[in-house]
Amino acid sequence: MRSANGKQRKIVGYMVQQERPHLGRFLLSPRPVQMSEHADGEADDLPAALVTVYLDASQSDWAVPYTRGLISLTGTIEVGRLEETDGRVSWVRMRITPEATRGMSPSELDRYFHSLQHKH
Repeated sequence: MRSANGKQRKIVGYMVQQERPHLGRFLLSPRPVQMSEHADGEADDLPAALVTVYLDASQSDWAVPYTRGLISLTGTIEVGRLEETDGRVSWVRMRITPEATRGMSPSELDRYFHSLQHKH
C-alpha cells in the first residue's frame, strides 16, 4: 500500500451501507457490509481493508446514495493514519475527481427515495 501512496489507482469493492451517509465521502469494503451506527456504535464489524473515499472538494456537501454490488473507482490513494471528523480512524483513503460522480436528476432522486421505502 505504501508504494501506492500519492498515485492514481483503481479499486473495486462494495459501498458500505450506512444509516447516515457522511457528506462528501463514503466507505468502500472488500465485501458487502451494512453498518448500524445507532445500534452498534463503535462496535461495528467493518473489515480492516476499508477505504474511505472522498469526493472532490467541490462536492464536499454531497451525500452519495448507497449503491448495491461491486463498484470500480479510480482516484489518488493516500496511506497513513488520519482521524476523521466523526472520530473513525482511516488508514487508506482515495480521492476521486468530480467527473467520477455526478448529481442525481430529479427523477433519479425520486426513484432512489422510493426504493428506500420499499426495502424487504
